[in-house]
Amino acid sequence: MAATAVQSSKKATDKPKVASIPFVRAARHKSKQAFQLGPFVLGATNQVLNPIQIPPGGFLEYVEVFVSCVTAGNAAAVTFAADGPWNVLSYVDLRNSAGDSIIVPLNGYQIYLINKWGVLGIDPPNNDPRQVNNGFTAVTGGGATGGSFTFLVRIPLQIDPRDALGAVPNLAANKSYQLQFNLAPNASIYGTPPTAAGSVTLTGVMNYWSQPNAMNSAGANQEVAPVGNGSVSLWRLQPAVVAQGDRLTQLLNVGNVMRTIIFTLRTAAGARTSADWSATSQIILNDDVLFYKPTAFWTAEMAYNYGFTSGAADAAAGLDTGVFVVSAFNAQRGSVRADGPRDQFLVTYNTTLLQIRNTSFGAAASSLEILTNEIKPISAAALYSLNIV
Repeated sequence: MAATAVQSSKKATDKPKVASIPFVRAARHKSKQAFQLGPFVLGATNQVLNPIQIPPGGFLEYVEVFVSCVTAGNAAAVTFAADGPWNVLSYVDLRNSAGDSIIVPLNGYQIYLINKWGVLGIDPPNNDPRQVNNGFTAVTGGGATGGSFTFLVRIPLQIDPRDALGAVPNLAANKSYQLQFNLAPNASIYGTPPTAAGSVTLTGVMNYWSQPNAMNSAGANQEVAPVGNGSVSLWRLQPAVVAQGDRLTQLLNVGNVMRTIIFTLRTAAGARTSADWSATSQIILNDDVLFYKPTAFWTAEMAYNYGFTSGAADAAAGLDTGVFVVSAFNAQRGSVRADGPRDQFLVTYNTTLLQIRNTSFGAAASSLEILTNEIKPISAAALYSLNIV
């Protein structure tokens, strides 16, 4: 009888544990205006704009920035520079309240690259900022509005929309994120500039998750923060000097979990060049060849991994001159997706030796820009928590 009584008491108290409602189900997607700047008339020199304090609100996913330049009375045969019109933003920097850069200072063309090749939030090929439906226009020729342009890009924070990994807490007005823009000189945006410089307006919309209550109206527990809250997605830039011939370049931005690497080769004049890219490349991890990439194979891989099938370089849904992307860490299933598996992300340490060997650069090769998207998770459990089936 005593044993039966103990068993009955145990059954009465051993209630099954009820899981909390996941954050991405309990929270709501929300958006609101973050800033409106301008109009600013483009000038002969760089313009430093006042820093922007991002308004508080939930867990910040990304800030969308719409850039509009309006010209009038043009009579010149306007053309855009190779990096134009994206390079109207000569400086973009996102910092947290402690002053640490989440996106190190980049220019507008580099922001374009991380939107197109970083795949943070939108699956390719729809993520290409050159798509007209994404707000892209660039008016060339001698018409009155020649030199006008518009484009829409994201300043990304969130890594994965399925579990909100990387969305950052933006809950306190005294701990706001700060966004800084500079505008480039008018002449650097164009090959042939318009008769009169245009006026530029910047509009920002912040997209975020609301913070759920710990318990909903039905009394069910809810997660009040994203999985791995405190994990951060970083974009870092390494400039490297290169020259004609065989080159071995060390990637210095290691120590975190690597998601994407974007290489851009330029001449001494700053022009992007594919003609001077090496016939073969190798990505070497701790003296072991991780990837062997003849250029024709590499460009084909980029095209089918992202679905960029246009035959024209620097066109919508096409490849970009001088740009080569390592996407294998994020293309486990043969294509890159915003919410793809994380199993192949490359874990690196401060002691990791990561290099690219180019055999061999052409005569005009002068500099190599290395953009890396790295995740700094709070734990391995946070990084690998989402099991995609």
